[in-house]
Amino acid sequence: MLSFVELREKVVKLGTGEKQVKVYKGGKKKSLDIVISKKGNKFAVYVDNEKLDDNFRNAKEAEKSANDFIKLMGEELKRSL
Repeated sequence: MLSFVELREKVVKLGTGEKQVKVYKGGKKKSLDIVISKKGNKFAVYVDNEKLDDNFRNAKEAEKSANDFIKLMGEELKRSL
């Protein structure tokens, strides 16, 4: 059973007015949580609860950018977070 602190760490805190569009697991081992959200007509990407960028035109572009970022960072990403 999860404690309150563990549960709170797993939840992504979106900014005000943001709506969650897509959530999926990424990386080679599918260990990274990726969230795509929308605010107005802009899309944002969160990788393991850290905001990557919020200036994408559509969800497909945001998803591609998140996957490219994970490929670029590789194993260093998991160690730094």
